[in-house]
Amino acid sequence: MSNPLVVDGALYLITGGAGFIGSNLIEAVLDGGARVRVLDDFSSGKRENLEPFSGRFELLEGTITDRDTCRVATEGVDYVLHQAAVPSVAKSLEDPFRSHEAGATGTLNVLLAARDNGCQRVVVAGSSSAYGDTPELPKHEGMTPSPLSPYAVSKLSGEQYARIFPDLFGLGTVVLRYFNVFGPRQDPNSLYSAVIPLFIRHALEGTPPFINGDGEQ
Repeated sequence: MSNPLVVDGALYLITGGAGFIGSNLIEAVLDGGARVRVLDDFSSGKRENLEPFSGRFELLEGTITDRDTCRVATEGVDYVLHQAAVPSVAKSLEDPFRSHEAGATGTLNVLLAARDNGCQRVVVAGSSSAYGDTPELPKHEGMTPSPLSPYAVSKLSGEQYARIFPDLFGLGTVVLRYFNVFGPRQDPNSLYSAVIPLFIRHALEGTPPFINGDGEQ
């Protein structure tokens, strides 16, 4: 199936490919006619998320916090879809350094490896947590970041590294700040689920969803 967002025949590296978003990217890229390599340490991703695509992609089990692993993972790669992270504010409060390693150091490792191996572009997963509790709506890229957790700081640090690479090193980068992402293979029972799967879960259970404020925000 043709996909205008996928370059036919290109090799894509998807970090964190065993996660909810990463596994959906695998499906989209493969269906678009490209090749896929996945890098995941399975600290939060699930092997069952990869089962629908078994035999159709290359799997490297390792962490983005290791520079040599990132170098190997990006060899021959055209595009990097960087999703790997420690996706939890709560976990970042328990272990700020681990969150920093993944969000800041890990992202820098991926960017450097992509630069050194001649990749064309890296798409970095940012986070809406960069905005903190700023009440202004709608949120937009021109707003001043106000991170309120180690997770948010680490993700924002990764964003900033991505911002400087095009001018300094000639590597194309794009940052996407995810908000209420939802879809197949998302766990609605996770403490970190976005609002939409939580509402769906309540609907399936026949219980009223909890809405903060007056619902008009």
